[in-house]
Amino acid sequence: MTAAITTDNQERARHLAGTIREALVYLADRESPEIRNMLPEALDAVEQAVPDSRSVRLAGDAIRQLLRHAAHHQPDRLATLSRLDRYDQALSEALTPRPAVKLVIWDLDDTFWRGTLAEGDTLVIPPAHVAMVRELTRRGIVNAICSKNDFAAARQRLEQAGIWDQFVFPHIAFAPKGQLIKEIIEQAQLRAENVLFIDDNPQNLEEAHFYNAGLQTLDAQELPNLLHRPELKGKPDGGARLAQYKLLEQRVQERMTASSNEAFLRQSDIHVRITSTAPHDAERVHDMLTRTNQLNFTKQRLTLEEVGTLIADPARTTATVSVRDRFGDHGVIGWYCLQGHTLEHFLFSCRIINLGIEQWVYAHLGRPKLDVVGETASSPFDSDVPLDYITLDTASPTANAPTTLQADPVAHRKLRIFASGACDMYYLVGTLANALTDVTFECNTFRGNARGVNVATEYLRSCFEMSDDDKAFCRQHFHNYTGQGAFQTQLFNGQHDYALFSFNDDAELFIHQKRDQDQLRVVLSESATYSVTPVMPPEGQDADKWLCEHFDSLGLITPERFRENLCWIADRMPAHTRILLMTLPEFNYFRNALPSFPQYRRQCLRLNRVIRSLCAEDPRFGLIEMNRYITDRQHFTDYVMHLRPEQGFFIACEALHRMAQRPLATDLMGPLPLRGRQVALLGKGLETLPYRLTLEAAGVEVALCAAQSPWADQGLAHGTPPVPLSQVAGQADKLFAIVTPQLAASPGSLASLGYTRPEDCWILPDSAFNLDWKER
Repeated sequence: MTAAITTDNQERARHLAGTIREALVYLADRESPEIRNMLPEALDAVEQAVPDSRSVRLAGDAIRQLLRHAAHHQPDRLATLSRLDRYDQALSEALTPRPAVKLVIWDLDDTFWRGTLAEGDTLVIPPAHVAMVRELTRRGIVNAICSKNDFAAARQRLEQAGIWDQFVFPHIAFAPKGQLIKEIIEQAQLRAENVLFIDDNPQNLEEAHFYNAGLQTLDAQELPNLLHRPELKGKPDGGARLAQYKLLEQRVQERMTASSNEAFLRQSDIHVRITSTAPHDAERVHDMLTRTNQLNFTKQRLTLEEVGTLIADPARTTATVSVRDRFGDHGVIGWYCLQGHTLEHFLFSCRIINLGIEQWVYAHLGRPKLDVVGETASSPFDSDVPLDYITLDTASPTANAPTTLQADPVAHRKLRIFASGACDMYYLVGTLANALTDVTFECNTFRGNARGVNVATEYLRSCFEMSDDDKAFCRQHFHNYTGQGAFQTQLFNGQHDYALFSFNDDAELFIHQKRDQDQLRVVLSESATYSVTPVMPPEGQDADKWLCEHFDSLGLITPERFRENLCWIADRMPAHTRILLMTLPEFNYFRNALPSFPQYRRQCLRLNRVIRSLCAEDPRFGLIEMNRYITDRQHFTDYVMHLRPEQGFFIACEALHRMAQRPLATDLMGPLPLRGRQVALLGKGLETLPYRLTLEAAGVEVALCAAQSPWADQGLAHGTPPVPLSQVAGQADKLFAIVTPQLAASPGSLASLGYTRPEDCWILPDSAFNLDWKER
């Protein structure tokens, strides 16, 4: 299945497949020219809905061949049913999401390069294939090699192409590929279903399947569509996963040369750090819960919100487990949740298989009750060797970092951002809120099941056009005007540098106008359960009847009124406040319970036309294009406005980039001891990007941006990518460093660069932004 197979296309393909089966079975009984003529069109339509599926195309061709051979008589019933079964199976496989791929194994001859090395051909490596490998690495997917060739000659050619260092576990030998692939998978400590093997020879693909049940395979002729496959979506990590597998590869090599496994473990200098789970760990924990299987002993999947709730529960003890050894720092590789003396969650990354970490942690916890669910790659209950080769680290991870400056040098002048929107802004605002910004977020909240403050433009306008009596009336009769923030917007307090708006409520909620008061317009939202109209009528009266008697429904806001409201807001904003408008999603999906909702999508398209035209015509407005980042069903969860963290992050960076295009003139760096030095921003990885854009928006010239794991281009116009941290080493006399809290948490990272004095750097404080949707 490729990224082109949308939810709508899946339903269409399944419906058409049912029609094809009925039509063919009918033809096997009696002739019908109409049905016979319809079938090729139906087969073509399925292939358009399920593009790039070779198996569906071949099964469809078999049906077409059957129809040609039986052009003047009914097709044989048994042959018809056989080919239909093959067709249904191919379609089912194409429409079933494949497991996420963590490792891609490449053949070389006539696959990665054109030509055969052993036959002395002039080899051509398509630049597109090199770009594919690098893009997979950027997505956190590792690349390996399985090829029947001479190892030294193949390595030399790949080194000449500058791509050798992107591969791990290269198995290049004149040996059967099925066994070689099995060895690669075992060394990478993965399951076959999370591995994709690419080869130009169908026999090699079949052999690989035979030795590795569940292995995903791809014919080399389908390589042009490789990066569009959803199972290869991955998760951008700045190359961190490749670095981790390089460490694993080195460990495997040394294990093979050690006198025994125990001797190898004792030489590895393994250290474990156990740290109470902090709120900022929630995303990493959620990622492990989602991806980890082999060493997930409890196998309970949680949503990100559920992880946050569990971490905050005082009745439970949760902690992350980090590991480092002489091969490097492997970061957070495990997590557990204890309630009393029972382990509710106990899981580890497959990267630490065979190190004894899971057995050591279990023993360290006092061997609490643990019910192991399903198959696992090891048992936590016992070990073949003593575990005294593992050392528990108790020192603070920042013990070797320089002390941060005592006073917050930007406390008096952070970048001030006002954000107004619904749940689509949850992760977005979490990214905007950092040590350099002061964010005010007005959003929809809930009191019990009743929705609180609305943020539609009509509601914002009503905060100023309604009289006090009108507001009292609304508080008395409508749930969503009873919240503590109702009619209390801080939009026009004059303190904001930027105002960012999203417009879900304008696209979804109906406006009701009081019959005897044209100016009294209310925006009504449903309850959290979508079961009742949020009306509080006078005692003894029916809610719907009372609403109909006293209010006229104006339906959804018109584009004309929406434009009028935006201009009304802009006219009342201070001249120095810059206004950013975010488009609504145009993806053809609404929510799981109602996938197709044409009315909502049409309203999004109408309002987007207004937003785009205003931003093009009026210099007060800047455009944030959500639809650059919401292009696939996997970009949101159960509702098109419930964005996944990655999409929220990218949209936030887009907003910060828009701010940086028209930077403010602030004295943000004034209190810092620069002493003529330029400013360098140092970070661990992709978290550095929003800090960099924020500094630029505040008018700070960042001379150099360096990261421990530099990220590849994310499709954002955010300037040149960061350089490796090594380029900053020994330059404290020339570069004053602003350091992200994520890098500061890496032991010794700053000291190794020569930043040991407080006057040489400012470590940004790490403080989570409180996004509370519940009113007390």
